[in-house]
Amino acid sequence: MRHFLSIVFGAAFTAAVSWSMGSVLFARLRISLRRVEQPLLAGITGAAVLSLLVFLLCAANLARIPVFLVLGLGAVYLGWKSMSRRTATTQAGHARATLPLVWKCVCGIPFIFYALFYLSNSIAPENSPDGQAYHLGLVYRYFRQHGFERLTTNMYANLSQGMEMLFLFAFSFGRHAAAATLHCCFLFALPLLMASYGRRIGRPIAGACAGMMFYLSPVAGVDGVSAYNDVALAAASFATFYLVEIWRDRKEQTLLVPLGLVAGFCFAIKYTGFVAGLYALAAVLWSMITRRESRKRILVALVTVMGLAALMAAPWLIKNWVWLGNPVSPFLNRMFPNPYMHVTFEDEYRRYFRSYDLPGFKPLFWMVTVTGQLGGQLGPVFLLAPLAILSLRKPEGRRIFVTGLFFLLPYPQNLGARFLIPVLPFVAMGIALAFEFSRSLQAALVISAALLAWPRNIYKYAAPAGNWQIAHMPWKAALAIIPQDAYLLEHSGGWVTARMLDQFVPAGKRVWSTSPVAEAYSSTDVLVNYYSAEGELIQDILTTPVNEGYQPTWNFRYTFAKQTMTQVRLTQRAGTQHDAWSIGEMKFFLGDREVRPGPQWKFNASAFPWDIGLAFDSNPVTRWRSWEPAHPGMTVDVDFGAPVTLDRIELHFSHDQPNVDVIIERVGARLEKLEDSPFPDLRRMATATVKIRGIDYLLVAGDHSLSADIHGDPGRWGLKKLADRGDAWLFQIQ
Repeated sequence: MRHFLSIVFGAAFTAAVSWSMGSVLFARLRISLRRVEQPLLAGITGAAVLSLLVFLLCAANLARIPVFLVLGLGAVYLGWKSMSRRTATTQAGHARATLPLVWKCVCGIPFIFYALFYLSNSIAPENSPDGQAYHLGLVYRYFRQHGFERLTTNMYANLSQGMEMLFLFAFSFGRHAAAATLHCCFLFALPLLMASYGRRIGRPIAGACAGMMFYLSPVAGVDGVSAYNDVALAAASFATFYLVEIWRDRKEQTLLVPLGLVAGFCFAIKYTGFVAGLYALAAVLWSMITRRESRKRILVALVTVMGLAALMAAPWLIKNWVWLGNPVSPFLNRMFPNPYMHVTFEDEYRRYFRSYDLPGFKPLFWMVTVTGQLGGQLGPVFLLAPLAILSLRKPEGRRIFVTGLFFLLPYPQNLGARFLIPVLPFVAMGIALAFEFSRSLQAALVISAALLAWPRNIYKYAAPAGNWQIAHMPWKAALAIIPQDAYLLEHSGGWVTARMLDQFVPAGKRVWSTSPVAEAYSSTDVLVNYYSAEGELIQDILTTPVNEGYQPTWNFRYTFAKQTMTQVRLTQRAGTQHDAWSIGEMKFFLGDREVRPGPQWKFNASAFPWDIGLAFDSNPVTRWRSWEPAHPGMTVDVDFGAPVTLDRIELHFSHDQPNVDVIIERVGARLEKLEDSPFPDLRRMATATVKIRGIDYLLVAGDHSLSADIHGDPGRWGLKKLADRGDAWLFQIQ
C-alpha cells in the first residue's frame, strides 16, 4: 500500500503543482475563463512552466527531492491563494450550452469505467518498450546524477524532453509508475478539454462525442498509460488551438502569453511539436490581418507568441549546440557535422520510418486504424475520418480542419500509428461535427468506440503481430498485491535483462549491447549499437571478423616516380548512393621500405574526419569510413609535417565499396588493383580492440547477426559467458 500511495502522490502532486503554476499565471494576467476550461488550460500551461523550471534545476544539478518538494509546496500554496481570491465569472455574449443528462450517461459511464482500466495499467509497474528504454531510462539517470550530464552516446538524450522533465518531478516521489500515471492525467484531461470546446462553440454533444472517440482510441489508451509523450503532445496541441480560438473570440492580448508557452511546450515535448508554434503564429497573423489591426499591434502579438515559444524550445536547442555541435541532434547531421552521429544512420533511420519497408501505401489507412501493424491502432471508428470533410460546412469545422492539417505535417516522417495521436482530436471533432444531423449516430460512435476498445474485442480484429495495446487490467499489480519484481519478471524481458546487468557488471564498467536495454531499471552504463557513432563503430569492428566484405584485402597500389613531398591528397571521384568510402589502411613506401607515420603527421578527411586515424593504426579490424554515401570531391589529406620521399602509396580497401574511384592528386601515379592474402582469425583482435576502447562486456541478443557466431564459440572471441536471460547473453571480454 505504501508503494501505491507514493505513486499516486508523485503523479497527483506533479499535476497539482502544474495546475497551481498555471492558475497563478492566469490570475496575474487576469485571465478568467469558464469553470471547466480554466483549470484544464491553466494545468497545461502550468505544466509547460514546471517543465522549464525542472530543466533549469537539472542544468544547475539541483534536481533533488527536497528542492522539488519546496518548489512544489510553494507553487501549491500560491495557487490556492490565487484561487481563493478568484470569483467565478461567465463570459458574456455566449450561449451556455449544456450537455443533456442522457449524454452525460452515454459519455460518463464509459469514461469512468475506462478511467479505472487505464489507471490500473498506469499504476502497475512500467513495462512499455520505449518507456523502459529511454523515456524513463534518461529520467533515472538524471535522478541519480541530480541533473544533466554531457551524454554523447545516446541519441534519445538529444531529443527535446519537456515531458521527461515532468516525469522526473513525479519519479522523484513515486518512481516509474508515477511518471506513467502523470501521463495518464493528460489522457483524462484532453477529452474534457474537447468537451469544453464543444460547449464553448454551442455544440456540447459534438465536443463530448469527439472527446470520447479520442479517449477510447486503443493506441491513445496504451500510449497514455505509459511513460511516453504522444498523448501529452496531443493535449498541448489541442490546448494551443483552444487558446487561439478564445483569443480570436475575446481579443485579449494577455491570452497570447499562455498561447506562446503552450505552443513552445509542444516542441519541448517532441520535435514534431514544432508545428504548434507555426500554427499559433499563422493563426494570430491571419486573424489580426483580417481584423485590420495596426502593424504595431500585429508585431507585438507575434513577438509575444514567438518569444515565449522560443523560451520553451530554445533550452533544448542550446543544450545540444553546446554539447554536441548540432542543435537538432540526432537530425540534420549534414548541416551540422559532428562526431556523435553518422549521416548514414540518419539517412537509414529516416528512410525506414518514412516507409516501414511497406511494399506500398495502399493498406496504410487500414493498418493504422484497424489491424495495428504499425505499433497500434487508432480504432475502427476512425475509418470514418474521410467523412470529417462534411464538417467544412461550418466555420468551426473549417478551422478544425485547417488546424488538423497543420498537425498532420510531421506524420510522413514516421508512419507509426502513435504519430497520428496529436492529429486525432481534430479528426474526432471533424467526425463528430459531420454527424451532428443525428444524435443517435453520435451516440452510436461513442458506444461503438467503447466496445471496440476492449482488449478481448481488439484481439478479434487486430493483426496478431506488430500491434501495441493494453492487454488486461492488472489491478493486483497496481495495488502491490503482486510485488513489482514478480510482475516485471513475468511481463518484461527488458527488466530481466536489466537486473542481469546490475548483478554481473561491476560499477564503472561499460557494456556494448546489440539491442536497447531497460535502462529505467538499471544503473549499468550501456552503449547500444545504434544509439551513437561510437556504438556503430564498435559494431563495425566486431562485424569485420565474420564479414569478409569488411576486411581490408583489396589493395590499391599507386606507383610513381620518386618524389619528395610534404603532403598528399586522395580524392574520391565516384558518385553512388549505396557505397560509403572507407580505408582500412593507408601505407607509404620508398622502395621496399615502409615509411611509418611520425608524431608530426596530421590527417584529415572531408567526411567524418574524427575517425581518420583508424586508417593509419595498422589494425585490420578498424577502418576509417566516410559514414555517408560516396560522392565526387570527397578527400583525405595527409600532412607529413616535413619533406618525405616516396615512390608508392597503398590503400587497403574492403570489398563493400565496389564503385569507389580514388586518385592521388599531382603525383602521376600508376594504379594496380591487387588482392591481399586473407587475414587469420580476427575475432580476438576485434574484442581486444573493443576493450581498449573502454568496453568490457558484450550483451548480445539472439536476433543479431553476430549472435550465432558468438554464442557458438565464445572462447574463439576471447569471451567468457557470464549469464543469459531470455534471448540475451552477457559476455565478458577476457
